[in-house]
Amino acid sequence: MKNETALITGSTSGIGKKTAELFLREGCKVMICSRNEDSVNQTLSEFKKEFGDSVIGMVCDVSDPIAIQALVDKTLAAFGSVRILVANAGVNLSYGPFEYLSSEKVNSLAKTMIEINLVGIINSVASVLPHMIKQGYGRIITLSGGGADRPVEHMTLYSASKGGVLAFSKCLAKELENNENDIKINIFNPGMVDTNLSKGSQLIEAWKDKETFDREFELIRKYVMTDIEVSCSKLIPYALPSCKDNGEFFKGFSGMKLGLGFNKVRKALKKMNE
Repeated sequence: MKNETALITGSTSGIGKKTAELFLREGCKVMICSRNEDSVNQTLSEFKKEFGDSVIGMVCDVSDPIAIQALVDKTLAAFGSVRILVANAGVNLSYGPFEYLSSEKVNSLAKTMIEINLVGIINSVASVLPHMIKQGYGRIITLSGGGADRPVEHMTLYSASKGGVLAFSKCLAKELENNENDIKINIFNPGMVDTNLSKGSQLIEAWKDKETFDREFELIRKYVMTDIEVSCSKLIPYALPSCKDNGEFFKGFSGMKLGLGFNKVRKALKKMNE
């Protein structure tokens, strides 16, 4: 990836940070960003020790189209191009059955998650696409997640936002098929990975007490979660010029391992409750 330039949103922690690290190790120049200035500065300081001027950073709220355009402009000024966009920024603010949420809480959570998870990705793509069309080349990877392509319990609002990402990306991929430029967009489902996003989900306490949830979460971490580097490494081929896929929904985990892992979780919980 020595001649590549990438913009990765939400890249000061979790999936985004690990992806940035892997890209940098492959020789790519990377712009990182997040909404938190301290996080940006801390991650920049950490990366620059190893990667020097190959990495730059900026504070950016992807739900703000003016901010994301400024981010793209700064990347272009520093690197001369944006050949890769990884639209990763996202949040999950609720975990538990939808029925336990008040209508007011549903409205508040839905607005925030859709604004960041869906509108933020649309803003990111909209800001970088004109440049990619101008240069005749681009690789775009959007981040989907649990529940986007099939039902998942207890993450209904998050899944709705990620389902929107899947639909948006596939529709844009269809449009790009008719474009003479070499621009591809594909959708990445990293799977269950131990990140701040998974830890930051706010438990609906009217449904389950935190002690019980924490006990269950530890079992999920032990038996189900995929190693973050293993997951993120699956993304690299879709960021390269050799990638010919367009509109592909690809995964960073093994479906078989996921199923077997949840079976182990259920057995462990049953034994604990006997």
